[in-house]
Amino acid sequence: MRCEKGDIAKIIYSLRPDNIGKIVKVENFIDKLKAGDTFEFRGVICQVPITDGYWWISADSGLSNMFGNTPKAYIPDSWLEPLRPTDITTKSKESAPEFI
Repeated sequence: MRCEKGDIAKIIYSLRPDNIGKIVKVENFIDKLKAGDTFEFRGVICQVPITDGYWWISADSGLSNMFGNTPKAYIPDSWLEPLRPTDITTKSKESAPEFI
Protein backbone atom coordinates (compact mmCIF):
# COMPACT_ATOMS: atom_id res chain seq x y z
CA MET A 1 0.00 0.00 0.00
CA ARG A 2 1.26 3.41 -0.95
CA CYS A 3 -1.06 5.48 1.23
CA GLU A 4 -1.89 5.55 4.91
CA LYS A 5 -4.94 6.91 6.71
CA GLY A 6 -4.59 10.67 7.13
CA ASP A 7 -2.21 11.16 4.18
CA ILE A 8 -2.55 14.01 1.75
CA ALA A 9 -2.27 12.60 -1.77
CA LYS A 10 -2.50 13.58 -5.42
CA ILE A 11 -4.76 11.65 -7.80
CA ILE A 12 -2.49 10.37 -10.58
CA TYR A 13 -5.08 8.28 -12.44
CA SER A 14 -8.87 8.38 -12.53
CA LEU A 15 -11.73 7.19 -14.70
CA ARG A 16 -12.83 10.84 -14.58
CA PRO A 17 -10.10 13.03 -16.14
CA ASP A 18 -11.33 16.05 -14.09
CA ASN A 19 -10.05 14.35 -10.93
CA ILE A 20 -6.46 13.85 -12.12
CA GLY A 21 -4.10 16.16 -10.28
CA LYS A 22 -6.51 16.97 -7.46
CA ILE A 23 -5.12 16.99 -3.94
CA VAL A 24 -7.15 14.86 -1.54
CA LYS A 25 -7.19 13.65 2.04
CA VAL A 26 -6.96 9.85 2.45
CA GLU A 27 -9.67 9.15 5.02
CA ASN A 28 -10.53 5.49 5.58
CA PHE A 29 -9.44 2.15 4.17
CA ILE A 30 -12.35 0.23 2.64
CA ASP A 31 -10.84 -3.19 1.87
CA LYS A 32 -8.75 -5.10 -0.65
CA LEU A 33 -11.12 -5.79 -3.52
CA LYS A 34 -10.92 -7.62 -6.85
CA ALA A 35 -11.84 -6.09 -10.21
CA GLY A 36 -15.61 -6.20 -10.60
CA ASP A 37 -16.31 -6.60 -6.85
CA THR A 38 -19.09 -4.47 -5.41
CA PHE A 39 -19.85 -3.00 -2.01
CA GLU A 40 -22.79 -0.98 -0.75
CA PHE A 41 -22.53 2.52 0.66
CA ARG A 42 -25.67 4.32 1.84
CA GLY A 43 -27.86 2.26 -0.46
CA VAL A 44 -25.65 2.78 -3.52
CA ILE A 45 -23.88 -0.20 -5.09
CA CYS A 46 -20.24 0.70 -5.79
CA GLN A 47 -18.22 -1.39 -8.26
CA VAL A 48 -14.43 -1.38 -8.37
CA PRO A 49 -12.53 -1.25 -11.68
CA ILE A 50 -9.26 -2.94 -10.66
CA THR A 51 -7.90 -5.33 -8.03
CA ASP A 52 -6.34 -3.17 -5.30
CA GLY A 53 -6.82 -1.76 -1.83
CA TYR A 54 -9.48 0.98 -1.80
CA TRP A 55 -9.69 4.23 0.15
CA TRP A 56 -12.34 6.81 0.88
CA ILE A 57 -10.91 10.20 -0.07
CA SER A 58 -12.19 13.76 0.25
CA ALA A 59 -11.31 17.05 -1.41
CA ASP A 60 -12.13 20.67 -0.63
CA SER A 61 -12.66 21.43 -4.31
CA GLY A 62 -14.98 18.45 -4.84
CA LEU A 63 -14.52 15.33 -6.90
CA SER A 64 -16.32 14.20 -10.01
CA ASN A 65 -18.21 10.89 -10.11
CA MET A 66 -20.99 9.37 -12.20
CA PHE A 67 -23.59 11.36 -10.24
CA GLY A 68 -21.83 14.74 -10.56
CA ASN A 69 -19.69 16.54 -8.00
CA THR A 70 -19.10 15.06 -4.57
CA PRO A 71 -16.88 15.92 -1.59
CA LYS A 72 -16.06 12.22 -1.05
CA ALA A 73 -15.21 9.27 -3.32
CA TYR A 74 -13.49 5.88 -3.31
CA ILE A 75 -10.32 5.15 -5.26
CA PRO A 76 -7.67 2.42 -5.61
CA ASP A 77 -4.49 2.94 -3.63
CA SER A 78 -2.30 2.68 -6.75
CA TRP A 79 -4.10 5.66 -8.33
CA LEU A 80 -2.88 7.93 -5.52
CA GLU A 81 0.54 9.44 -4.91
CA PRO A 82 1.06 10.28 -1.23
CA LEU A 83 2.52 13.75 -0.64
CA ARG A 84 4.80 13.50 2.34
CA PRO A 85 7.54 15.92 3.39
CA THR A 86 10.95 14.60 2.50
CA ASP A 87 13.43 14.03 5.26
CA ILE A 88 15.69 17.02 5.38
CA THR A 89 19.18 16.18 6.45
CA THR A 90 21.80 18.73 7.21
CA LYS A 91 25.23 17.75 6.15
CA SER A 92 28.10 19.84 7.30
CA LYS A 93 30.84 20.38 4.81
CA GLU A 94 34.04 18.77 5.85
CA SER A 95 36.91 21.20 5.85
CA ALA A 96 39.65 20.47 3.43
CA PRO A 97 42.89 19.77 5.19
CA GLU A 98 45.19 22.73 5.31
CA PHE A 99 48.61 22.24 3.81
CA ILE A 100 51.52 24.14 5.23
